[in-house]
Amino acid sequence: MSWLKRIFYALLALIVLAIVLLFATGNGHVVYGIRKTYLLGKTKPDIDDMKYFDVSTMAADHPEAWPMHRRYNLMSIPQQYIPLIDSLQTTAFLVFKNDSLLFEKYWEHTDENTVSNSFSMAKSFTAMLIGKAVDEGYIKSLDQPVGDFIPEYSKGKEAAITIRHLMQMASGIPFEESYTSPFSYMARAYYGKDVVKATLKFHADKAPGTFWTYEGGNTVLLGMIIKKATGRTPSEYFFQKIWSCIGAEHPAYWNLDREGGMEKTFSGFYATARDFARIGKLYLHDGVWENDTILSPGFVKDCITPNNIPDIDGDKCTWYGLHWWLGQNKGEPFYSCRGLRGQYIIVVPGQDLVVVRLGHLQNREREAHMATDMFMYLDIAKGMDTE
Repeated sequence: MSWLKRIFYALLALIVLAIVLLFATGNGHVVYGIRKTYLLGKTKPDIDDMKYFDVSTMAADHPEAWPMHRRYNLMSIPQQYIPLIDSLQTTAFLVFKNDSLLFEKYWEHTDENTVSNSFSMAKSFTAMLIGKAVDEGYIKSLDQPVGDFIPEYSKGKEAAITIRHLMQMASGIPFEESYTSPFSYMARAYYGKDVVKATLKFHADKAPGTFWTYEGGNTVLLGMIIKKATGRTPSEYFFQKIWSCIGAEHPAYWNLDREGGMEKTFSGFYATARDFARIGKLYLHDGVWENDTILSPGFVKDCITPNNIPDIDGDKCTWYGLHWWLGQNKGEPFYSCRGLRGQYIIVVPGQDLVVVRLGHLQNREREAHMATDMFMYLDIAKGMDTE
């Protein structure tokens, strides 16, 4: 046997051994993750990865076309912004003014029919379901104990954790929010086959409500509560109470941990840019869609009110409410959903603006807990504001 064959078979044996060890130690998700990233030439999940996962489908059963602004696409993106937009591999940028589509542009062979992964924007969508479940009486209030729905958190320090604490990202449960380690909770939750089991391994090490830290496991617990409280999966409930009520023109999809399994409520919600904007419009109008109250205005207000819980540096959290991000651009308040690779739904209530940006990358620089490219998109949108 030639030395090349010996090397080949030795490497093959090592790979097989590594795979066996990963599954034997409960880390089979690493194999799934490698297959869905590195073997495809990627280093992390991307906006077009839906075909590699089991998903649930939410139909567009009552589609409504967006009204076109009288100045639709008469303006363009100023040239000075184009290099950064291109370098961040933007795929869609849309601006809505006074509930009508003012501007839209697509890149990279995409158009208004292209669905995209929204990553952590899904956290905000999950929060909406909690608000709806409260409105409908499935949940008594945001201050109901988590242990009423998840027995594993009904004793000791965890008995004090409420749904509001999960919504605030202040449960006191350390979920290892790492996006680089293949052995972290995030990797296990995104690529593994049992997101519930992976989540319930974690327990509180701090009193709830005393410490803010952004961790997706809180949102998984919210998804479990929705399923327990309503008797419906998060995607079923979202379709019935949100998607079918806001005129979505295309189906949406939610990433599952396995066929017939649990939604990864912290991530993996796929839809078109135009339909994502409907979430912004709903919040812009305090939960009311065309005279129909979809979410309680009081709940929407709570979502976009700072929770003021101290972070690791002792700073009061003014940049996060209940699963929604909060900020200011040149003194103008805005609130947003945002995702890992620069997926944004940004609402500027003072100007009746909704901005949607989708793409592969976001700026690594941060200002006031926001990726700095968010401010660029807002500046562009405001420059298009014609009335």
